[in-house]
Amino acid sequence: MARLSEQEINGIRAKADIVDVIGHYVPLSKKGRNYWCVCPFHDDHSPSMSIASDKQIYKCFVCGAGGNVFTFVQNYEKISFIEAVYKVAGYAGVHLEHSLVLPQKHIDPHIAALHKACKETIEFTNYQLDSIDAKNVKEYLFKRNITEDIIRKFTIGYNPKNDALYRFLKAKKIKEDDMIGAGLVRMTSMGIKDIFSNRIMIPIHDAEGNPVGFTARRTQENEEAKYINTTETDIYVKGNLVFNYHRAKQEARKAKKVFLVEGAMDVLAFEKVGLTNSIATLGTALTSTQLHLLKLLHVPVVVCYDGDTAGKNATYKFGKLAIKEHVPFEIVDNRYGLDPDEIIDGYGKDALKSMSSNTISWIDFLFEYLLTKYNLNNYSQKKEYAMEIAEEINQLSDTFEKESYFIRLRELTDFDMQPKRSIDKKTSVKEYSQRKQQFLSYPKTGRIRAEQEILSQMLCGVAASNYYKEELGFMKDETCNKLALYIIDYYRNHPKMEVADLLNDIQEDNVRQLLLDISQWELASQDINMQVLQDALEKTKVCMLDDQIQMLNEKIKTIQDPMEKAKLAQQKNQLIKDRNDRMCQERK
Repeated sequence: MARLSEQEINGIRAKADIVDVIGHYVPLSKKGRNYWCVCPFHDDHSPSMSIASDKQIYKCFVCGAGGNVFTFVQNYEKISFIEAVYKVAGYAGVHLEHSLVLPQKHIDPHIAALHKACKETIEFTNYQLDSIDAKNVKEYLFKRNITEDIIRKFTIGYNPKNDALYRFLKAKKIKEDDMIGAGLVRMTSMGIKDIFSNRIMIPIHDAEGNPVGFTARRTQENEEAKYINTTETDIYVKGNLVFNYHRAKQEARKAKKVFLVEGAMDVLAFEKVGLTNSIATLGTALTSTQLHLLKLLHVPVVVCYDGDTAGKNATYKFGKLAIKEHVPFEIVDNRYGLDPDEIIDGYGKDALKSMSSNTISWIDFLFEYLLTKYNLNNYSQKKEYAMEIAEEINQLSDTFEKESYFIRLRELTDFDMQPKRSIDKKTSVKEYSQRKQQFLSYPKTGRIRAEQEILSQMLCGVAASNYYKEELGFMKDETCNKLALYIIDYYRNHPKMEVADLLNDIQEDNVRQLLLDISQWELASQDINMQVLQDALEKTKVCMLDDQIQMLNEKIKTIQDPMEKAKLAQQKNQLIKDRNDRMCQERK
C-alpha cells in the first residue's frame, strides 16, 4: 500500500479545487458565494449540497453528508481514502513519485481459466486474419474502411472453418469444459464444434479490460445470422457490459463527453471518423449496471442510437433512466434514420462527424418523439402528452429554460401546464427559509452555544486557540472538547487553519460533523473577534460555576454533620458570588 506523508496529502488537497473535482461527478450551479448540486448520497430532487470554494469543503443540508475533496471522491466511488487521494492527484495534475499498489484481489481460478480461453482465442484469430486463407476477409474489412490501425486497436480476428479454434485451444491445453464455459465451442451429436466458425471476431471486454466474449460477423452473404454474440456465461453477462469501455474511458475524459451507441460496429464507425470516445450497450436496453459504469466516467453522455423507430424507443428509455439517476446527457439529432455505418456509406465520413456534433436536449427530443405515441387530435391523448412533457420540464433547474418550454407546450396543446407564480414564490420562499435555517444552525443558548462559539473563533486563528488554552482548556461537551484538542494539535504544525486539511486528521464522525457545521455558519466571524471569544469563555465559566453549585447542593442534601454542612454552604456561597460577579462583568 502506498504511503504518503501528511504534507503530501495536504499539498494535493491544496492544488485540487473541490469545485472542479465535484464538477467531474455532478452538475454544479453557483448561487451566492457557494456552488450547489443535487446530493449524490441520498435520493435528492432539488440541490441541497453546498460546496464552499473558500473553505474547500462540501455539506448536504438534508442528509448531512460532508467533508473535503478526498471524502467526496472516497464516498462517491466507494473506494479507500488513499485511492481517493491518488484519484484527486490525477485530477489536479499532481505527479506522485510512488504508484498506488493495492492488495491483490482474490482471483477465482474458474473465472481466470475462462479469461485465458478468451485471450488465447484472440491471439489465434488475430494471427489467422493475416493468413492466406483470410485474404478475402481482410479485403472485406478494408473495403468497409476498417484500417490496420483499427484492426490492431480492437484486436479484430478471423475464426477459420473446420473447428480450427477448438483444435488450437486443445493444443494449448485449454480444458474442454473451459472452452464450453467461455462460450467458444459447444457439444453436439457430432462432437465439439466451434460456435464462431468462419466469422470475423470482435472481442468484448469487461470494464477492467478482461476479454469475456465476442461479437462475430459472417464473412459471406448467406442464410446464417449476420451477427452472433457470445451467449451468457459466468464472465459474459450482456447487461453488465459496455463495449469499448476500458479503452474509451480515458478518451471520454479528455473529450469531456462520451458517445453512446448501440453496437460494436457503431463504435467502429465512430472510430473511422476519428471519434475515439464511443461506447456501446451491445444492443440491449440500458441496465442499472451499465448506467453505473456511465456515471463513473463523470462526463456528459451524448446518445447516438440508430435513427429508426427502435433506436428512438431505446433513446426514450435511456432518457427516463438517466434523468432519474441525474446523469447529464444530450441526444444526437439523427435525421438520416440510419445507423452510423449506413450514414458513412451513404453520405460520407464528414456527415457522421457533423451529425455527432448536432445535439438536442431531452425535452426537445420528447416534444417530437411523443408525437409518435400520442394523437394530439384526441383530447385525452393530447392531455396525456402535455402532462408527460410538463413532468419532465418541472425537473429542469434553469428557470429560463422551464419558462420557454412551458410556452412552447402551451402553444402546441393549448394547455397551460406552468405552475402559478404565486405557488412557485411560496415554495421558493419556504425552501430558502429552510436552507437559511440550516446554514444558520447555531446551537441554542447556554453552554453548548458558548462552547461552539469558542470553537468558531479558534478556527479563525492560532491566537484564539492559544487564548482558549490559557483561559479554559476544557469543554464539558465531549464532542466540542475533542474538536478543540484537534484544533490545538493542528496549530502545532500549521500557522494557518485549513478546515479541509483538518478534516483529514479527525477520525470520529460526530467530531467531523461538528467541524463542518461550525465552519458553515454564515454569520460567523471570518477573523478573530476577541470580544466574542471572551464573552463565550465567560459564559462557559459561569456555566461551570453553575455546575459546581449544583453539585454542592446535591452533596449538602446527603450530609448529616452540621459543621460539614456549614462548610459546604460557605463554599457554595463563594461560588455564587463568583458567578454573580462574572455575570455582572459580562453585562458590562
